[in-house]
Amino acid sequence: MPRFQKLYEQFKNRPGVQFLSLSIDENPGLIGPFLKENKYTFPVLPAHSYATDTLHVNGIPQNWIVSPDGVVRLRGIGYDSGEKWEQGMTDAIEKYKPATATASAKPGGR
Repeated sequence: MPRFQKLYEQFKNRPGVQFLSLSIDENPGLIGPFLKENKYTFPVLPAHSYATDTLHVNGIPQNWIVSPDGVVRLRGIGYDSGEKWEQGMTDAIEKYKPATATASAKPGGR
């Protein structure tokens, strides 16, 4: 999770990029103390039933990249504690970042 925190810090102010962690802990009361103890600041939602019943999560952690239009562009299971994971996620975020609007910058809006 330290690499997830680092990635969150890197992108947290970038338009079109959001980070969210879903906790599948059955006791949501454990989330806050865990985040505080580890100095994690990324958003975490208690989502045990949602993750298991709706998303059918069968392995953790899972890393998803969802485009601004709601399309899942990347879904991976597992975590590499080395720089390889962090660089792969950074590359994927850059690949699927939203396109900037250029039509309004052209004369006549074309």
